[in-house]
Amino acid sequence: MLYDKLKNNKRIPFHMPGHKRNTNFLGSKFPYDLDITEIDGFDNLHKPEGIIKDIENKAKEIYDSKNSFLLVNGSTAGILAGITSVLKRGDRTLIARNCHKSVYNGLELAGAEVHYIFPEADEYGIFKAVDPIVLEKKIKDYNPKLIIITSPTYEGVHSDIKAICKIAHSYNTPVMVDAAHGAHYTENVKYADITIMSLHKTLPALTQCALAHVNGNLVNADEFRIKLSVFGTSSPSYVLMASIEECLDFFSDSKPLFERLSLERKNILKIFKSLNHLKVFEYDDITKLIVFNGNSNISGIELADMLRNDYNIEVEMASRDYIVLITTVCDDFDSYQKLANALFEIDGSLKHNSFIASKIYDLPEKASNADYVCEKKAIDIKDSIGEICAEFIWAYPPGIPLIVPGEIILEQTVDYIIENIKLGVNVQSSYSKLPQKIYCQLR
Repeated sequence: MLYDKLKNNKRIPFHMPGHKRNTNFLGSKFPYDLDITEIDGFDNLHKPEGIIKDIENKAKEIYDSKNSFLLVNGSTAGILAGITSVLKRGDRTLIARNCHKSVYNGLELAGAEVHYIFPEADEYGIFKAVDPIVLEKKIKDYNPKLIIITSPTYEGVHSDIKAICKIAHSYNTPVMVDAAHGAHYTENVKYADITIMSLHKTLPALTQCALAHVNGNLVNADEFRIKLSVFGTSSPSYVLMASIEECLDFFSDSKPLFERLSLERKNILKIFKSLNHLKVFEYDDITKLIVFNGNSNISGIELADMLRNDYNIEVEMASRDYIVLITTVCDDFDSYQKLANALFEIDGSLKHNSFIASKIYDLPEKASNADYVCEKKAIDIKDSIGEICAEFIWAYPPGIPLIVPGEIILEQTVDYIIENIKLGVNVQSSYSKLPQKIYCQLR
């Protein structure tokens, strides 16, 4: 195993990194003793033939993948590599509008022509799954060279990957699935042409540890690896790669732990049914709990603040109408008990308030002269209605763009942005200082 090989490495290091693994001098606060560069006998991530290749093979076996790749720059590097290994400048692509901003960045780099599937929203304002029937109609309309969807979504909604890939493959179109939040699911990897997953989000791996899988004959795995070398660091962390291997070993024997997690969640969801104002539920994913503030007099932002300040509980994400909690096999019963006590105590202090769902913005119209590369001007956001946006604006997390460069700014989009900022949602943009200014194209 890579960890053992790193731990037992006693060579005198006349090579990078500069700390020289000297824990006597530097102490053991950080894993200096494991941190090396590509020296003889430790393989090379960008052309693996030895111990790193063994880790890739382990991932292939666990996920039933034809080709698996280690990612130490997070899922983002895999997404960028996937897009640019398939698309050429001007190629059409079809993506779910609720894709992460890294997808949009990749498409901008590739110079792709982007078209959207806009999933419906449910009663809570959360995007539903991609509809395979709608997808097929869009394929006929645009004849894309690549389809990109997110499954599971940030809130834990799964799309039918098997059905989606069957339809796409009938048109000879590859599918890339951003499964950054789905490393604990193995069943869909074999259907998609490219699957990107972050081990660190829902499995016990260090931050930035991720995997990519390439299957079928529609994507060239060698080209994908070349692009990974472009977007990945040329000095990959062996500590992170060792963490990936440890995580894979853990995951391969974790079925009883996930069965326990499933049982714990069923029990706690039953308990939460007796809440008066808050509503706790899940979609398809056993690592996500949604706490909907419902007919109460607080927002999701305020609920998250109360949990943090009064109960020392930090949530994954907060929006106007709900918060997202991540639960994994590494949570203990005490954590669930503290969460339950906190939510019931908060619930008892709330008052009734009529709920009006936050309307998800409609898909903005794209200007005929839209271009990612353009001259820009910063104008007051309230005066921007009807202008062509020249930057990305998104709420982070989850990092899904509210508007992208080249789209016409609608009044409802401006209202949505301003409302979320006032509520305390972390709304960010590429260039401007929201909510005062927004960058638009010069006409």
